[in-house]
Amino acid sequence: MGSQSRLLPELPVIEFSQENLNPGTDLWISTSKRVVFALEEYGCFVATYSDFTSEAEDEIFHALEEMFDLPTEVKSRNTSEKPYFGYVGQHPSIPLNESLGIDNATTLEGVQSFMNLLWPAGNKRFSDGALAFSKKVSELEQMVKRMVFESYGVKKYYDSHVASATYLLRLMKYRAPEMNETNQGCDVHTDKSFMTILHQNQVDGLELKTKDGDWIAFESSPTSFLVMAGDAFLAWSNGRIHAPLHQVVMKEKKSPRYSLGLFAFHSGIIEIPPELADPENPLKFKAFDHYGLLRYFSKDDVPKDVSSAQAYCGI
Repeated sequence: MGSQSRLLPELPVIEFSQENLNPGTDLWISTSKRVVFALEEYGCFVATYSDFTSEAEDEIFHALEEMFDLPTEVKSRNTSEKPYFGYVGQHPSIPLNESLGIDNATTLEGVQSFMNLLWPAGNKRFSDGALAFSKKVSELEQMVKRMVFESYGVKKYYDSHVASATYLLRLMKYRAPEMNETNQGCDVHTDKSFMTILHQNQVDGLELKTKDGDWIAFESSPTSFLVMAGDAFLAWSNGRIHAPLHQVVMKEKKSPRYSLGLFAFHSGIIEIPPELADPENPLKFKAFDHYGLLRYFSKDDVPKDVSSAQAYCGI
């Protein structure tokens, strides 16, 4: 269990401010190098993203509290044919966790479709907040992606790659454990996304496993976002990028942990750039269907505590 492991002090922290967001500048290039190093060595880093205001922070978490207070039968309307995209909750093995998903969360249509399920009469404050959050965080995701593509010398694939991306916004709540109840908020797993960006209220619990087997706690602040590579990014990079195992372990506090995760998925087939394979680093993965990877992971007999990219599309 992560809560019993030695916790290291902190994850790499990289500042994303207006000054270093201009491609081609010295600060962009130096930030890109730090991003690539963090993703290769840790599979993640903490981005301090000052564009996100404290007012927006308060608004989105207040909206989350209201949403999770809705009756279970209302939240259960959030269904999807894609695994893990709809409502998850009331599960005996992870009783502390409850979550919902907004598919196509960077589009007005996607957010309104979700809103109409839960609030048929409308909830403009929720839809405005969710859409603004998703759009702002998708900008960060695309910046990080561009830095990696440029650093690896495969920038020519960037535009078509971004054009095939869609975003799932998962809205998550972890309540504090009661007496004699498990403190495991979610089990150890890697994400199946290309990239995940997580933001949480000031109740910690997320832990990430290093390549050396140590657990690092994500300690959040109002302007901090955890940028994490998923199995699709690992495969696309021909194994250069690390997809970290992670879990949520809740301490015995009275406050619940609310978090938002923006997950990038890609329609169609993801090709591994031929430039990322050479005699010293031969091709390790085949081209793959991203949602096929997700569906493979959702099978009952597939182990969840290892990366499934190798089993699904490894050579």
